Amino acid sequence: MELRLTESEVQLLLDMLHADRKTLLMEIARTDNRAMREGLKRREELLKGILHRLGSTMLKAS
Repeated sequence: MELRLTESEVQLLLDMLHADRKTLLMEIARTDNRAMREGLKRREELLKGILHRLGSTMLKAS
């Protein structure tokens, strides 16, 4: 899938993903249920990958 975004849209998306990741990290730290924690960690890894790719896109566009 290809998604075309303006620089402003990419920045907004990055900001939202960073905020979600921060919340997710706090939730991981507070979760006692092992299965739930593992699911949250997988989600955090996906977010990290997306953030990395979006950040790389912003660097190329500069």
